[in-house]
Amino acid sequence: MAISMMEAYTIELLKNHPYTFEQIKHFIENDELHLLKNSYDIDTDSLRILLKENAKEMEQAFAGNYEVKFVTMNGLKNLLRMRFQISDDQYELLAEGNGLHFLQVDSITEQQIRGMLSSNWKVERSGEQITLYV
Repeated sequence: MAISMMEAYTIELLKNHPYTFEQIKHFIENDELHLLKNSYDIDTDSLRILLKENAKEMEQAFAGNYEVKFVTMNGLKNLLRMRFQISDDQYELLAEGNGLHFLQVDSITEQQIRGMLSSNWKVERSGEQITLYV
């Protein structure tokens, strides 16, 4: 499922606080999203639309199976932190400012990152480290 950067942020924020897909679905179906909006600065309308368009795909997105339509450099850094608990001190920015390198991740995390990134991003492995760039 391809989602926007803000939708990815919203999903990761809710997963980290920790809400399950079923709980979010319940809030949406029972018109209780205001309970979330009062606690978090999120776009609840996009959650409602995602669920109505395709609940199965939204459930997959909550499981981490999503691609972000357009990933910015700051967006990438934020998603690495939110989704994978990868902090800024675990990689270096490329001198050109178009990516990052020296990121040590296992092959499973690498595949999850590859799946999350839009097609304009490249991922290269060199030994234990990966480089992400556009």
